[in-house]
Amino acid sequence: MLISVTRMRVKGMWMLPFFIYHIVRSTKQLKMAAGLLHSDLTRDNWRVGWTMSVWENKDRMLEYRNHGNHAEAMRIARRIGDELEAVHWDAETIPSWEEAKIRLHQKYGRELDQNKR
Repeated sequence: MLISVTRMRVKGMWMLPFFIYHIVRSTKQLKMAAGLLHSDLTRDNWRVGWTMSVWENKDRMLEYRNHGNHAEAMRIARRIGDELEAVHWDAETIPSWEEAKIRLHQKYGRELDQNKR
């Protein structure tokens, strides 16, 4: 399985409606995506959102990522978010959010804030 975890911080309150709009559309696309095994969303606060998706393989994830609503969201992401991060890895089981957050923060050279587990 391929695990894909993303983190995005919205630039400010005025961008929150755009963020929500694209999350809803991308999630709708995600629910119909071939090869999706699991997906989940969480947040640290109103500005920081996380996604986790688990795929049969990398090709299935790329089919989703590079097309439709999600591709459109990626094109405008830098306008609405000021921190856009992602990490991918192969695994035999679906990770916990704690593991997912630790892996992403390690990739970017940060410690996971104990208050955000």
